This record gives sequence, structure tokens and C-alpha cells, in this order.
Amino acid sequence: MRVKGYDGSDTFYAATAAKARMEAWRTMDSIARIADISVSRDAAKDVHLPDRHQIADQLSNEEEHCLLHAFGGNGDPIRAGYRDHFYTRRDDPPLVRLAELGLMDPMKGDKFGENMTYFVLTDLGKAVALSLVPEYRR
Repeated sequence: MRVKGYDGSDTFYAATAAKARMEAWRTMDSIARIADISVSRDAAKDVHLPDRHQIADQLSNEEEHCLLHAFGGNGDPIRAGYRDHFYTRRDDPPLVRLAELGLMDPMKGDKFGENMTYFVLTDLGKAVALSLVPEYRR
């Protein structure tokens, strides 16, 4: 992305050039006109995510959402993986199910509050979560 009258450039990930242009315009606090923003694809910076993991087909929509939330992968593929945990009740059904599948491990003990814990992604959980990350914000 480049802006007429400004030095430098920046990278935005979006499904279309129009969406990238709007994202750029929003981050500039509208100090530039949309017409002055030009965007083009930089194939060298494309993000390629793995195919959907076969375990993902066993997950409910709520379990997928929890796994992606724990992974930090609910939107921007560049940020995916910046976290690895989900704080909730120890008996939270979607998280218990993810633990049963070997995708998350609850921390031992209730040191964060009665019946509360952090569920931490396993390596398998991280791989499945990465396969579920949306390629671009919608």
C-alpha cells in the first residue's frame, strides 16, 4: 500500500484490493483520501496456511471458536499463534471436549479461582488451530 504524498509503504492482508485499501484508510485516521491510496499484491508476502486438519472435522462450531480464540487466530493470519491459552471454568464443555481430543491441557489445581483454570494448547492443538485460521479478514 502506498499513499500519494507520503514516503514509504505498508502491508495489509485482505481478500481484495478494495478491502486492503479500506483497511489502510481506516488505520490512517482518514487523513488521506481513499483515492490517494494505491494497493497492489506483493506475492512474496502472501500467507500460506495448511490444509484443514482432519481432526477439525470432529469439532463443533463452538469448539472451533474456542480453539481459534486460544490460538489468537480469529482474524488476522499474521497474529495467529500469538497466544496459546483459554481461561474459563474447569468444567466448560467445549474446552473439556478439546482436552479429551488432546488439543488442550487444563492447568493443574485451582490457583486462579475456584473451579477456574487456563486450558493450554498442545502441539497438536496448535496445528489444528493453524489449519482453521481464516486466510484473510472478511
